[in-house]
Amino acid sequence: MTKESLPVYQIPDFEPERFDSATFYYSKFAHHLEKHKFIQKPHKHDFYIVLLITAGSGTHSIDFKEYIVAPGTVFFLHPGQVHSWRLSADSEGHILFFSTQFYSFGFPAKNLASFPFFASSSHPSLLNLQSDQSREIDFYFSEIEKETESSGQSKKEVLRSYTEILLVKLGRIYQATHGLGQGMLPTEDRFKLLEAAIEAHFRTNRHASFYADQLSLSLKQLNRLTKTSVGKTISELLLDRVILESQRLLTYSDATVAEIAAQLGFDDPSYFTRLFRKKIATTPERFRKSVR
Repeated sequence: MTKESLPVYQIPDFEPERFDSATFYYSKFAHHLEKHKFIQKPHKHDFYIVLLITAGSGTHSIDFKEYIVAPGTVFFLHPGQVHSWRLSADSEGHILFFSTQFYSFGFPAKNLASFPFFASSSHPSLLNLQSDQSREIDFYFSEIEKETESSGQSKKEVLRSYTEILLVKLGRIYQATHGLGQGMLPTEDRFKLLEAAIEAHFRTNRHASFYADQLSLSLKQLNRLTKTSVGKTISELLLDRVILESQRLLTYSDATVAEIAAQLGFDDPSYFTRLFRKKIATTPERFRKSVR
């Protein structure tokens, strides 16, 4: 039997009767977990997520990175990332979904990539808050909760404004914690273009010169851009993306290793296996067994 493909959820899949269910969703986390049992299994979304944990424990897996869940942890997810969690029954907090459309309508001169946690999928998905920081972020989530339950005028505008304040406040803490700048600098703008090019072409083209041409840069300039942005060369970024996709396919499909190698543009499956083993320290077959 062919294994099911990885589900990709949209905001209307969660309580479509709610206000502006196409582009925005807020819920107390305990209610969210109780009502939507289907999210326990690995899945993707086509929207942005901010999650604050205020109670409970467990683990949260995001693109094969395992994070510890504890009070005061905040998670940020981009569209397309694969995640799942194992949480204690007493887990509580706040969870917020919103689309690019929801944000950009109110702030057309800004970009979500101006926030350091959304600037690159290579940036950490986790932020650990101090107790006073957690109380402040909990307050803004609570204001969002109140507004979702109100019947006042300009409700969407108020929710959008609270979301912006929440992101700005989290951005300041994230910047101080991780040492990553906030603000859409030209280098960050170019790096987002590079990530988009990698996403579109990594299966068929892994030549650094191709991506340099896409951005009208020399190879030296391209590597300077990637080193400055995430501390890696363009070759390392391309390999990371290939390995991540191979991990997804090994976990969520029944394709053979040879078929996966072919899907990722490798003529020689043994060469693909060597690359995988060098990066993950195990073979594709052993990795598949370990995650099933």
